[in-house]
Amino acid sequence: MPMGETEKTEKMREQKRAERRRYYGRTANLYPMRPWTPEESQLVLEHSIPDSELSQKIQRSLKSIQGKRRRMKNKEAKRVDVKG
Repeated sequence: MPMGETEKTEKMREQKRAERRRYYGRTANLYPMRPWTPEESQLVLEHSIPDSELSQKIQRSLKSIQGKRRRMKNKEAKRVDVKG
């Protein structure tokens, strides 16, 4: 009996979730929490090297790097909107 669209979609979602857990799990809880330095923030914003390399360099998890970048870009976008 062929698999229905709903089952295919759910199976694909679960595969994607598992992939995401493996990707982020490599650096999750690996490094202690600490305040961000201006130098680290600048490296995150520049995005000149892959996040996986940056994670090792600044000893931050992949999720924390991506979250910091998103927050900084959102903050900058709001600043531009207010000025504009």
